Order: sequence, then structure tokens, then C-alpha cells
Amino acid sequence: MLGFSQTKINKSIAVQPGQKIKMKFDYPELIKVSTWDKNEILVTGDVSINEGENDDAFKMELVNRGNDVLIEGEIKNLNGLPHRVTVWNNSQKMSFKSKEDYRKYASEHGKNFNRMNWGTDIDIFLEIKVPANVETKVLSTYGTIEIKNFTGPLTAESTYGGVDAALNEKSIGDLQAETNYGEIFTNFDYKFHDGELKDFHTVVKGKPGSGPRYTFESTYGNVYLRKAM
Repeated sequence: MLGFSQTKINKSIAVQPGQKIKMKFDYPELIKVSTWDKNEILVTGDVSINEGENDDAFKMELVNRGNDVLIEGEIKNLNGLPHRVTVWNNSQKMSFKSKEDYRKYASEHGKNFNRMNWGTDIDIFLEIKVPANVETKVLSTYGTIEIKNFTGPLTAESTYGGVDAALNEKSIGDLQAETNYGEIFTNFDYKFHDGELKDFHTVVKGKPGSGPRYTFESTYGNVYLRKAM
């Protein structure tokens, strides 16, 4: 059984007037996005790949490209990374380097697990602060995008994860939420009247208040629209 190890992330890049922000990630389990009053982007977080042994496979770039600030994070050569047996017992997680190690542990302690996985053990969590009122787009393949305390035009799309947005209704201009195979949940007071439900494809549109435009989409996951606390 392996011990837990992780690598800290702390990177920043300045944002110039007129620039837009575009972000693209593959495997972070959770990406938290918010705005602040500084003219820079700050990315912090934790990376653990195979209990710290392959953390250097996660590469992240923050670059200026014309009118855009680009942030991209991906795991290089994922198919070439070692596999682990990872098991969960409620909130407790254990990882084993080989199936033989797992079988030995299970024979001595039993198989009281809720879930098991054979593959690269990946735990990546990122928190990203961007300047307020700068047009921002966040794309994620497998992770959930969580939005809190965000002021500015925003597009957030996840393919296999969800999108969870907590917003002040009165500060929202045009709003669109969309999913193909998931569901859309909300506790907003605003009632959406414009939308579409067809062949697993759900879209809702509205204008709850006055402010920036927000667009949220998940192909296979759920979209949550929550009142900001």
C-alpha cells in the first residue's frame, strides 16, 4: 500500500487590457474558477499522479498569444504511465502498485471496498482566479468546473464532468445552460421560459437580471445553477 504524496501548483500571468482568457484542461478532477481585483491570473492547486511518482507528467502552460491569454494543462504520455490498483472504502482511498500487492492486502484484511479501479491514479485539483470583467472560456474534458464569485462574461464547458455555478441572479445578463445526456438543476427564483428538450438534449435560456453573459454546457454530466450564498 502506498503513501500519499502530491506536488503544489502556483503559477501566474499578467492580463493586459483588451485580452481574453482561454483555458483548456484534460484530467483535473475539479477546477474552481473565480474573479478578483488583480490584473493577473493565479493558478494554484495540487497534483498527485500515482501517489506522487509521476506528477511531472502533468504539464501546464500560461502564455500570451495575441489578444488571448492561454492556459493549458494536460497529462503527457498518459498511456505510457504505470497502472495502479486503487480502492475506496467510503472516503478512505488506498492505492497498490500491483494486483499482487492488492491481493495480498485483501487476503489479510478482507475486501471491504465500495469501488475499485485499475489504471493510472490521478488526483488533480486546481483553483484559478482571473481578473473581473474579462471574457473567459474554460474547457474541461473529464473534470467538474465549479464557478463561485465570478463577475464577467464566462463560458464553461465540460465533456464528461459537470458544471456547478453559484451566481447572483440579479447580476446575470443572458444565460444559457445545456447538456446532452445529463440534467440541469437550479434553485434560482427566476423561471426559465425559453428552452429545448429533445432526444436527451436539454437547453434552457433566460435573462434573470442585468450583467454579463454566462454559457454553461456539459455533454455527459449535469449543470447546476445555484444562488450565490
